[in-house]
Amino acid sequence: MEKERRNLERKKRKADKKNEKKLNKTGRTAKKRSNEMSKYRRVEKQLTLAIIIVALLLLIVLFYVFFI
Repeated sequence: MEKERRNLERKKRKADKKNEKKLNKTGRTAKKRSNEMSKYRRVEKQLTLAIIIVALLLLIVLFYVFFI
């Protein structure tokens, strides 16, 4: 049951991807530009947060190394 559902989802994704590729060749698209941009913004926020966390951890390590 679960395997069949996953198989159907995979086939649907493959068909959607194929359709999108075909539309892109003609200069049209099925995806909305705003949806794509919102995905990029979400990823950008996650990367920025990761950079801030790593920078803070680096500062903590440097303070520990030089002052203790």
